[in-house]
Amino acid sequence: MATPHSFDSLTFRLTDAPFGSTVTCSLTLENTTNTLPRTTSKEEPNFRFTFAVGLDDADVDERKAVDWLKTHLSTCTVDPIDTNETQQLGPESMEKIKLTVKNMAGLWAKAHDNDRLSVAAPSTRSSTTTVNDLSSDGEGTPQIRHRELLLSDLSGAGAAPGKFSLALRPSIPGTPTGEEKDSSKKRTLFDDLFIEQLASVKWQQEQDQQQPGQEQNENLLTPITPLQPLFILPPRPRNPSSPITPDFTPPATPVVQATPLRSSFTEEKPAEEEQPKSKWYHFWHTHGRLSNMKPTIAVLADESVVVLPSPPTDSEKYLYGQTRRLPLYLFGTFSFLSVSVGMWFFVIASKYYMWLGVFVAFIQAYLSISYFVGFCGKDFDIPGHKKIVEDFAVKDNEPCPSVDVYLPCCKEPIEILENTYKYVAKIDYPNLKVWVLDDGGMDSVKRLATAYGFNYICRDNRPELKKAGNLRYAFTRTEGDFFLIFDADFCPRADILKDMIPRMRHDPKIAIVQTPQFFRPCAEQTWCEQGASATQEFFYRIVQVNRDRFGAAICVGSNALYRREALVDVGGTAEIGHSEDVHTGFYAITRGWTLKYMPLALACGVSPDTPAACFSQQMRWCAGSSYLLTNPDFWASKLTWVQKLCFMSGMLFYSSAAFMILVSNLPGPLLVWLNPNLVLWYNCFFAVPSLIYATIIFRLWSRVNYNFNVNYVFTLQQYAYFMAIKDRLLGTTAAWVPSGDNKAHVKPGEKKKKPNNKYRNMRILCFVWVWGTGATMFAGIGYRIWQGFHWFHFVPLIIFDLFQLFQSHKFIFYSQ
Repeated sequence: MATPHSFDSLTFRLTDAPFGSTVTCSLTLENTTNTLPRTTSKEEPNFRFTFAVGLDDADVDERKAVDWLKTHLSTCTVDPIDTNETQQLGPESMEKIKLTVKNMAGLWAKAHDNDRLSVAAPSTRSSTTTVNDLSSDGEGTPQIRHRELLLSDLSGAGAAPGKFSLALRPSIPGTPTGEEKDSSKKRTLFDDLFIEQLASVKWQQEQDQQQPGQEQNENLLTPITPLQPLFILPPRPRNPSSPITPDFTPPATPVVQATPLRSSFTEEKPAEEEQPKSKWYHFWHTHGRLSNMKPTIAVLADESVVVLPSPPTDSEKYLYGQTRRLPLYLFGTFSFLSVSVGMWFFVIASKYYMWLGVFVAFIQAYLSISYFVGFCGKDFDIPGHKKIVEDFAVKDNEPCPSVDVYLPCCKEPIEILENTYKYVAKIDYPNLKVWVLDDGGMDSVKRLATAYGFNYICRDNRPELKKAGNLRYAFTRTEGDFFLIFDADFCPRADILKDMIPRMRHDPKIAIVQTPQFFRPCAEQTWCEQGASATQEFFYRIVQVNRDRFGAAICVGSNALYRREALVDVGGTAEIGHSEDVHTGFYAITRGWTLKYMPLALACGVSPDTPAACFSQQMRWCAGSSYLLTNPDFWASKLTWVQKLCFMSGMLFYSSAAFMILVSNLPGPLLVWLNPNLVLWYNCFFAVPSLIYATIIFRLWSRVNYNFNVNYVFTLQQYAYFMAIKDRLLGTTAAWVPSGDNKAHVKPGEKKKKPNNKYRNMRILCFVWVWGTGATMFAGIGYRIWQGFHWFHFVPLIIFDLFQLFQSHKFIFYSQ
């Protein structure tokens, strides 16, 4: 039953005290009826919503108020000015009202941030922007009248007001209807049902439709229509053992108004996908590409911009379901054999080139293993998976396995965490507990976790074992049958466990169910983020699927479901300070468990958006892989020889990519200066297939936005792997640093270490090496042409070297 709360007005203030802000915002909900209506009167009370931004500082203008809201709205607190009027409200009602206040604040900021509006400065220090008339029905239930209303004058007298209206279906009365009701209910501004409806309002600014023959008024505000809530009320913590008893009647279904100048309530739906336009190079894949939805962009506290991820759509879920590996591998094999023949001709051409044969042989060994595993691989059985999901889904009359969701974090931006928590809270599973594992010890993260009803853990032994220590600490304090791990930026689909739990129930020997780290490259991202995201497709769409046939897929940590029983004997994840995910999966296999990889995009994240962050990430991955390769447990394990080949293939990839720095840049200048008679124009045909394979064939095969940024990032990866291997050989490997903040694991009283210059040093090395070898070759070409050699024999070398220079220029010159 709805509980009415009666008062004339409520005023709240938004403050962000830690930043010393002087701008406050207030929302006043007031009863504008002069006198209370009597029982015999047919007059209905009118209520008015008035949202105002009060400028406490005379020097702060409206522009700064908008900037303040855009910066602090997600972290500010909402407090009533007069607590006496809100004492009768319960905590849940207060939470809903506070969320409404934030929604209105965001709406105000958005309306005032429209560049096309040309309004004068407010004449007073408070700018009233939204006014709406409400009425109360005969049963004391508030409703908003279905008619057009006027906004208050933004700029004082003389400015034309904009049009604004809301439409809301009346709440279902919580008590039986009747003509005789207590007159005090006529005065009621709020009840729980109305608060529930008000808190669920979703707003968006929409362009006004210009009437025929009417001049466009630049001072008019655009109408407001619902789209998506700025702040979503977090669900209550779920306790499967106790039945859920709602304390209020669900709100009525919203209605939709057809008038353009009206706003309406609609159910929240997934973003509408636009069909990708057909292009000539789409013949390889006539359907099944990334959703062409508009991304959500956030401005962080440091004024950097990040594209926030959203869960994969239904079409993206099965995007990696078909590898189409055979055409890719056939052309890849042809290009591999072609360039191999050319390289060996070069190696045996002179005794001075023989030493390069070691690196050529190493790269060939890696590619041979990779292609062997690839040709012997097998595509994922999607129909079989759907059958397993149907047969082993948790039925209503069955006990439901408990699942803990681990959300490790370490000083990542609060906007990214909030975006992740928003989607984690929507996971559809009855027996679920969410745990925020904060290694940064931030109060803002604790408040955010509490707001969403999540459990919060901040261990007291930081930074022992880094991320592995964080996970192991949580493992001993949770008791779910399974635990699901998400990195700080990954947003899961609501049905993620409906695909993963049946796999665990189908095969009790599965220790880990791993799904891809899915990324959605888009034009709004940086070149580094686009390239790093697209490069992951090959690994998660082909490599992991091929390895899964032999039971040798690797665990990558995030987006993985772990069986507690499989790890309880060892205390959780691997007890190692780096690459704990790979080692956890490896040791689980050696203990007789299995690891199942499903190429289903069930969660979407973001890649590093700066070259330095990407460089650091690639170094960590390479270092972690090299540790497993040199681990005696790997060679002494009872893995089959094919499984060991699969693991070796992954490890050798990093070394091969680093060695290609030498193999790709040295032959040209060596031939020009030492054996110019061997420089013939048709020798380029040995390398042409590889160039076509890397720039064209991959683009035709890819289902993400694959562009030349992938080539830029590959250069960055090569030098990151080179640095990681050098550090491994010399014993100078840096300690693992979380992506959130490099000061997160500095102990109290300990000075922060000097900045890591590895990224800077590798950029310098790349410049010296690529441009140095290029300049040496160009000088040699000029000298040989002056000697009388035919110029056209050197044209292919010039083209290939220009390609190398172009591919490396982003890594060298673009540090942001």
